[in-house]
Order: sequence, then C-alpha cells, then structure tokens
Amino acid sequence: MSVHANVQLRHRVKALYRDFIRLGRAWQAVDAKNTADERQYIAEETRRLFRENAHLKTEQEIEERVLEAEARLEMARHYKNPYPRMTNVPPFTMAAGKGRQGSEQRRQHSLPTHLKSYHKP
Repeated sequence: MSVHANVQLRHRVKALYRDFIRLGRAWQAVDAKNTADERQYIAEETRRLFRENAHLKTEQEIEERVLEAEARLEMARHYKNPYPRMTNVPPFTMAAGKGRQGSEQRRQHSLPTHLKSYHKP
C-alpha cells in the first residue's frame, strides 16, 4: 500500500468514526423513551467494532470494513434504527455438513440485485 493511499484510508476511517460518534450524540429514537439506550448502543458498538478491526493491515480488508460501516451508517440514518439489519436468505441455506457447497451457492444467489455486481465468484 502506498503512503498516499495509506494516509487517505486513515483519514476515511477517522472521519467515519467521527460520523458514528456524532450520530450517537444526536440520535433521536423513534420511541423517545429508547433514545438514551440507543445512543449508548451506538457509542459502545462503534468503539467495539473499530477496536476489533484495528488490527487489519491490507488496504483491501480495511476498504471492505469501511464500506460495510458506511452502509450501516446510512441504513441507521434512513431506517431510524441503529441495530444491524438482518439479511433474508432462502430456507436451509446455512445448513452445515453435506451439501455445504449447495448452501453457499444458494446464499450467493440470495444477494439483493443491487449487490450482485459486487460479488466476485
């Protein structure tokens, strides 16, 4: 990773962290009685996830996490829900054991249309 790319990525990560902290401070829950709990969740989840990912070294790994965090930030703003959104997958997709390859194929086919162009086979 070049020094310039490293610096840019570092700035993006820091800006993203600040965005999450600001979101948490300004958060207004749909049900006002949940505002304090949701603000606390946002702050704790932000600190926890950024710490867990602090060990990442490659530009690709960091970029993937940044994109995930940006998506989660936008979903929280849009849906007014700070908690992760579940992804719907076909029944028996995550089954263990025999047929695991078929499960992986079903999981890949269950990606929303707007994300399929991002999937690398």
